[in-house]
Amino acid sequence: MSPLMTLTPADALSWQGAIAWSFLLTNGGRLITYLPQILAVWRCQDGARALSLITWASWVVSHVTALFYGAVVLHDGFFVIVSLINLVCSSIVVAIAAHRRGLWGRRRAEAPAGENWWARRSA
Repeated sequence: MSPLMTLTPADALSWQGAIAWSFLLTNGGRLITYLPQILAVWRCQDGARALSLITWASWVVSHVTALFYGAVVLHDGFFVIVSLINLVCSSIVVAIAAHRRGLWGRRRAEAPAGENWWARRSA
């Protein structure tokens, strides 16, 4: 069982309790912050060029390692679930951005000379 799930009100006043609740609150808030990024990348028409795929991919890798750390080392189901959700959300951003870059690159390559390929919208 997750250490966070076994905390009593008295534990919440300890350093461990404060850290555990901080982990819960920051990662809970983080789940909400993925949605605007996913929507922004989804709506992007320029291949999501402002988004760093290397950075987001590194976060995907870090979430994979956190998932295994939680499962194998900590044996903490709650930590694993949080890591899994972060992994899925980060992977969604990477997948959409990579897809958008592919569409953008194809539109650019297929545009006749002199055409304003930048203004073309994806179907």
